[in-house]
Amino acid sequence: MPRVRQLPPALQAAIEKDVVRPFFAVSIDLPDPVFLWTGSGEIRFADGEWVGIGSREGECIGALETIGESTDGSATGVKVTIVGIPSEHREHIESQAVRGAEFRVYIGALNETRQIVQAYKLLTKAKLDSYQIVDGMDLSVIVTGESRMLDQRRPSIKRYTDAAQQKKYPGDRFFEFMPQLPSIPILWAKAKQDAVL
Repeated sequence: MPRVRQLPPALQAAIEKDVVRPFFAVSIDLPDPVFLWTGSGEIRFADGEWVGIGSREGECIGALETIGESTDGSATGVKVTIVGIPSEHREHIESQAVRGAEFRVYIGALNETRQIVQAYKLLTKAKLDSYQIVDGMDLSVIVTGESRMLDQRRPSIKRYTDAAQQKKYPGDRFFEFMPQLPSIPILWAKAKQDAVL
């Protein structure tokens, strides 16, 4: 089997076995971080404790759409749907959603007990772009993340102001008097210097 995208050796070995126990996992770095995986129960990996959203009476309660990829910086992203959330969590979800939060998708393989992660790989890292809450008996949340490659095509607008300088270098006074410069007369070298005030 050819190497696919330089998978970690442990994940490559798990995929090449006769029986594969794969999973996907999604983390969203909100004020109250979200760690979900497509199985049942809890697992630990990548410095997090992940909650399973796999199945409930044969019904899938999570969906992950195809992850797009491009080299030209065109819009790509990822879309995750989480269903079966109790409706009393609506306000908490709305207060948590922060556009631009880091959004990660992993793929991995479990061992025979389906409780220990043998290996995993980060598939994509994106920024939270939007979320939609769909009401019903239970809530559904549709979350989309956009590729960080889009930032390469956006102009980086920087202002040389004292506030920006203080944010980057606290205590630096280089731009402190910058706003006053346009109103200060500059005397150029002449035989006679008359200050115009």
